[in-house]
Amino acid sequence: MHTESNNKFHFEIIKGSKEDIEEIIDLWTQTINWHAEFDKDFIFDSEGKANFKFVIETAMNDITQVVYVVKFEKEVVGFLYGYIRMYSGFFRKRIIAHISDITILEEFRRKGIGTELMEKFEHEFAKNNNANCMSLNVHVKNSSGLDFYDNLGFTRNLISMKKDL
Repeated sequence: MHTESNNKFHFEIIKGSKEDIEEIIDLWTQTINWHAEFDKDFIFDSEGKANFKFVIETAMNDITQVVYVVKFEKEVVGFLYGYIRMYSGFFRKRIIAHISDITILEEFRRKGIGTELMEKFEHEFAKNNNANCMSLNVHVKNSSGLDFYDNLGFTRNLISMKKDL
C-alpha cells in the first residue's frame, strides 16, 4: 500500500520480512524503554529482546499472526504486530484480532500513519480472519495512546489491576 500524508513525504505499509526484523526490534526497544520510564514492569530481562525477536520471526510465517511495517525511504519507521485469538467455552464463541504491539517513530507521529496502520490491520487482517472484534492493551499512563485509540472507536471495557508483592 502506497500512501501520501500531508503532501510532505511518501510512506508504505507492507508485511514485514526477515530483512526488517532488526529495525523492528530497535523500534520496539525504544517503545519498551519509554514505558519503563513510568512503569518498572517494562524493564527488560536478559532474554527479552531475543524472545521478542523469536515472536516476530514466528509471526512472519504464521497465517494467524501478522507484522506490518511502515517504510519511509526504505527505513522502517513503524510497525504493528497482531494475531488472532479464539475464545469459547464460557461465553459465545468469539474471534478476536488482537494488536500486541504498535509503534511509530516519534518524528513520524501525528501524520496519519498510525491510523492507516490500524485500518490496514482491521481491513486486511481482522476481517479476512472473520474476527468479531479487535482488542489491544494500552498503559493507563499513556494518555496519547488512550486518546489515539479512543479516536479510532475503541472503547474502554476492562481495567487490569495489579498489586506488587
